[in-house]
Amino acid sequence: MTQWSDRTTGERVKLLRGERLTQEGLAAAAGLSVGTIRKLEQGGNLSLPSLLRVANALGTDVSVMVGQQAPRRGMDLDERSALRAVSAAVHASAMGDVGDVEPGSVEELRKVARRADEAFWKGAYVELGAILSRLLPEARGLRDSLTGAEQTRAAQVLADAYQTSATMANILGARDLGYAAIAYGRQVASQVGDDLRDAHLAASLSWIYLRDGHTTRGVQAAERAAAAVEPRMSDSDPDRLSVYGQLVTNAAVAASRGGASAETARDYLSQAHAVAARIGREHARGQQGQPFGPSYAATQALSVALALGDAGQALRLIGTTTLDRDMPLSTRARWKLDVALIRTETRQWDAATSELEEVCAMAPTWVRHQALPGVIVGRLADVSVTKVRKVAAAAGVSLAAR
Repeated sequence: MTQWSDRTTGERVKLLRGERLTQEGLAAAAGLSVGTIRKLEQGGNLSLPSLLRVANALGTDVSVMVGQQAPRRGMDLDERSALRAVSAAVHASAMGDVGDVEPGSVEELRKVARRADEAFWKGAYVELGAILSRLLPEARGLRDSLTGAEQTRAAQVLADAYQTSATMANILGARDLGYAAIAYGRQVASQVGDDLRDAHLAASLSWIYLRDGHTTRGVQAAERAAAAVEPRMSDSDPDRLSVYGQLVTNAAVAASRGGASAETARDYLSQAHAVAARIGREHARGQQGQPFGPSYAATQALSVALALGDAGQALRLIGTTTLDRDMPLSTRARWKLDVALIRTETRQWDAATSELEEVCAMAPTWVRHQALPGVIVGRLADVSVTKVRKVAAAAGVSLAAR
């Protein structure tokens, strides 16, 4: 399979443009002539200003266009543009550069923040980008225009918007943006003395560390934040229990993937189950982020069992767990991916293929941004390439190298 860096700039531009965007459309978006775009795709050279225009129109960076960096697998033009818009809004709002915005009330922006969170969990990243690119500057502008309790409420909306931006960046592979958004959000939460929001942002930071391969840091970030907000035995606040449960769960998952010992992973998982039992249902702090409860603890117990190589425990969990129907789409899809993986581990090839097909059907956008389908497809293809060709295409996994 041809490497991205081995292609010409013209070939890369054509691939980034895809079938949906014509040469005429790209020329119009970049403010260049069709002849200039045609020249570029045929191997001609352009000035740096022109290359920058083309890169911006394609929603990417010049480094990707010239082959110094490969594009994110599974990202289409609209998603790249959405991510760039969010990146610009995150940094501009953090610097106070919000322009002439006319924000709504705190409650109106709170509703928008919840809508953004819902868009993330259903994998609607283009919609999410459109929401966040407006929400961030409006929330910052509103916070700066208020005082007292109302300013605190506006700051909380802003912190939540940074958290959603970070989770979007994480899923789309923009780790630097994810780290920056978390840092900005924690600064805002700290300024208004909101320890619970700060801890919730730390839970997202732990997850970014995990996906970035820094599992030890993932454990440590979750541990520190959990210690700061650990609920008392008499504490029944579902928000605090949810955030604490999320933190110890993240610590368990990161530990199981090499961040600490298997015993540590099991200890934290045991704590997660205990907290989930205290809540008794799925609950998200302020209706923001991943709901935590018995079902979510079970999904992550499966992830931990897989990471620790405990196939027996994984199969028991599959056989005894019924997920809450109100869990976010991406959480249910992740459960099915883990189920598909254990089916391949136990040589249940047809069952694994069926599970992966269901994931692709229920969360077609989300699945293209996951690494696990590539692992599953690779193992299934060792048995029969023909049987998995269709599902591989749906998951955005290439079989060209086989």
